Amino acid sequence: MTGTPPAAEIPAAEYKLFVREGTPRFYLKNNDEGVYLSPKGIGWFIAGRSFTRDWRDIAAINLVVGHVPKQGPSGICKITFRDKSAISVLTASKWGHSDEERNIEYGRFLTDLHRSIPADIRSLIRFGIGFGKGQHVLLLVVLSVAFLCFVALPAGLAVYFRDLQALLVAGGGFAFIYPLYRMAARGAPAAYDPDRVPPDYYP
Repeated sequence: MTGTPPAAEIPAAEYKLFVREGTPRFYLKNNDEGVYLSPKGIGWFIAGRSFTRDWRDIAAINLVVGHVPKQGPSGICKITFRDKSAISVLTASKWGHSDEERNIEYGRFLTDLHRSIPADIRSLIRFGIGFGKGQHVLLLVVLSVAFLCFVALPAGLAVYFRDLQALLVAGGGFAFIYPLYRMAARGAPAAYDPDRVPPDYYP
């Protein structure tokens, strides 16, 4: 991101991405769309209302990329403010599916977001990637158990009983678990330089 113009020279821009307050949890669909950047800060729409926060209000930015089985990658940019409130900007479609067009729009948003934050404020913000430490450990444990149950055990039974059906179950389990394992491996918590956003976090 060398040669980036000062924040005051970057024009305001809006991005057609869904926004959720706090950390996204289970939901049936996304309803609130629209996030925008300006030289003064970030804004978004919730339930038809517009909200804005100054760049100095941001305490942390965290990036996560997940994998929707049989669909593709999906990204989340969580922005936490100094009053502990937060918003999450999503690449997912209205129904939570991976969406190639929104992934591209999200990539534009990530690039512009990091370019827009004034240089003197960046040092006040924590830039992180991946899940929280506890979430990451729990995810690895769950995937390890799933691997034993749906891959290792059926494969062992297939060899012992020479059962082709058990081998197919093991293959199906591996095909389902492997993308999730890759997601977990990339989801280890770490810090990043806002001038060099890790390419893996552009879904």
